[in-house]
Amino acid sequence: MKISATPLFQRLRKRTPFSHYELELLIVTACARYKTHHIAKRHGRGTREIAQPRSEVKYIQRIAMELEMNRLQIHDAAKAYRQGYSILDHARPHAEGRYLLKMDFKDFFPSIGIGAITHRLAMETEYSEVERWILGRILTKFDSQSGRFHLAIGAPSSPLVSNFVLHEFDSVIDKFCFSRGVRYTRYADDLAFSTMERDVLRTVEVQVKDELSRLSYLGLTVNEEKTVHVSRKHRRSLVGLTLTNEGEASVGRRMKREFRLLLHKASTGNLPADQYATLRGRLAFAHAIDDEAVRVLLRHYGFNNINEVQPTDSSGGN
Repeated sequence: MKISATPLFQRLRKRTPFSHYELELLIVTACARYKTHHIAKRHGRGTREIAQPRSEVKYIQRIAMELEMNRLQIHDAAKAYRQGYSILDHARPHAEGRYLLKMDFKDFFPSIGIGAITHRLAMETEYSEVERWILGRILTKFDSQSGRFHLAIGAPSSPLVSNFVLHEFDSVIDKFCFSRGVRYTRYADDLAFSTMERDVLRTVEVQVKDELSRLSYLGLTVNEEKTVHVSRKHRRSLVGLTLTNEGEASVGRRMKREFRLLLHKASTGNLPADQYATLRGRLAFAHAIDDEAVRVLLRHYGFNNINEVQPTDSSGGN
């Protein structure tokens, strides 16, 4: 069957301004229409490729998300890239646990290939093989060096697709954890497990690796360097938040110290003008996590709310 003869193609055609020929050409070539650049990873661990789809590819990806992919299953353990969810939803369930395990997928988006997408679509939908191929080509980038089609860091569709692709993994791991009194959440490539029982999480770590081997279509492996076991005897942190021994998720002392320094500078006109927007953004993030702490800090330095943290005429000179 030709791609233009599929019901999926016809639905996309009705929702886009492209001609029959233009849409067919875009589907076939979308995987090559990316602008790429590299940024340094933290702690000097090499570089990460950022691949931005060209405007017409972003457009067709968003249409595909809205028209087709938004109705696909995402497991409740997945907390990232979902409306109404935040890192707090990822961290808070683990605040009460005595023991915490943190794991991380290696090269998350680039490891998820077109085969993982079409495999999951075959499991969960009634798309024909040609329609699965169409969506796979729209949603992935072609890497000429490896010869692979994979999710791109920078594509607007990659976050939702990754959650959908990992539905089977999340379901299996969640059931395994529930049967052993372990809480499980995933925030993109960050996996978190917590329990009140000693040594249970060693079994979970083994199970995660076993499931990744069994679900080989995912193409995912564990980044061993980032696997961490920690208990309440030590400082517990998760996606930048501190888990307190009182069973709460907090922005932590370090961030509060930074806010005190920056707000003091802002209140005395000594914060450079170009840093105010960043500070307001960080305060808004912290407010969503620990609103009372942010309000206390703001009042202490003479601000009634975050929007009042603005440069004065004398700001920016130091």
